[in-house]
Amino acid sequence: MSSHDEPTTKGDYDFTMEGGAGIYELEWPQLLIKADVARLKENSDHELRGEIWIESQRPNSTGHVKQGRIILTSPANRKQFAKTLEDRDSEVDWDQVVEQISVAVLEDWRAGTPEVAITGSVAPAQANRWLIQPLVQIGHPTLIYGKGSTGKSWLAQYLSVLVHEGMSVSGLTVEQSRVLYLDWETDINEIGFRISMIRKGLGLPAESQDGIWYKAMTQGLSADIATVRGIVQKHNIHFVVLDSLGSACMGEPESAEVVLRMFAALRSLGVTSLCVDHVSKEGSLFGSVYKFNAARQIFEAKKAQGEGEDKLEFAMFHRKANNSKLVKPLGWVLEFDNTQDAIAMTRKDVRDTKLAGEMRIVDQISSILRDGPHAVKDIADILEKAPGHISKELATHKHLFIKLNNGLYANLSNIDEDSGPEPGARTWEA
Repeated sequence: MSSHDEPTTKGDYDFTMEGGAGIYELEWPQLLIKADVARLKENSDHELRGEIWIESQRPNSTGHVKQGRIILTSPANRKQFAKTLEDRDSEVDWDQVVEQISVAVLEDWRAGTPEVAITGSVAPAQANRWLIQPLVQIGHPTLIYGKGSTGKSWLAQYLSVLVHEGMSVSGLTVEQSRVLYLDWETDINEIGFRISMIRKGLGLPAESQDGIWYKAMTQGLSADIATVRGIVQKHNIHFVVLDSLGSACMGEPESAEVVLRMFAALRSLGVTSLCVDHVSKEGSLFGSVYKFNAARQIFEAKKAQGEGEDKLEFAMFHRKANNSKLVKPLGWVLEFDNTQDAIAMTRKDVRDTKLAGEMRIVDQISSILRDGPHAVKDIADILEKAPGHISKELATHKHLFIKLNNGLYANLSNIDEDSGPEPGARTWEA
């Protein structure tokens, strides 16, 4: 560094650092320089590499100064990086600046999430809050999978609008949040048109002043996580949709390493997420079992749509729940209004759709008993099952049904607790 007319002092190199989880902004107010650090990656030899952007408001180096990759753990590489900066502005001790960047970022990166003591002071209501009840828990991933054209993406876009607007409709309780839609499947034109159709179907203006953020993705999430994290931080995003999960993994779907890397990247964002995925040829969740293990809530989507119909019936069957009960199947009807370029999404009891046969036997039994008490044989005939199968279901789920003295069965929920059961009824017994 060359001599100054007014040499810098120790205080000139005081700096601040903001950010975390791989994206940092450092600033030296007295020196009028700023550094952004992102795209960090640590290899098996514990070398930490990153990308640095240096900007300056100094008289002899105003604006962009340098951008490049650096090995933050390598003294030789740091010195080389500093030397190129000195060629641009020799009045700054770039060796010290680069050293400060490397040490501060490395310490935060290696520290990770700070340890905390579990004292039991977190209330269950705080630990298991819902962004979209009963589908998406705050801070965790929900996974919806199914065959192609089952309405999964439409539902993801519908839920995105509800969260963006903070609208609680269709039996869903929704908290407002800013939304990022990561798309590996289509493009901005299709998604934008769909969002407009959904908004009009909800009685909202086709356009909103502060919209849902969208990014077309070409790499796996883990490979592009620095960019995505920057978007999340820049726009204060709390709800991220991944459409679809297989492409977000960007690798062999059966590979545990690929799936775990994707979910680790997703977790590092610190957001609530909804992942859309496909099924295998056998009809099960496509790829590694680690997808099932990593998601907090999992729903399987199935559809019923006749050829030429302008509406789509589909249902979501709850296959996994953490820290919550499995919910009954959720039925939906998606109706297209081509004259208004709008779609209406409404909830419908699955028992009243063409997908009733997809429900669990216990739910089908409950549906039959809505109309009144039935004998085991009558239930078996309606469902085309053996009477022994029906008796087993009734016994397994005896908390849901009551056996009357006349031998018929009824839904326990249909019994008026104030007036008591029907005359002659008794406590359920197998």
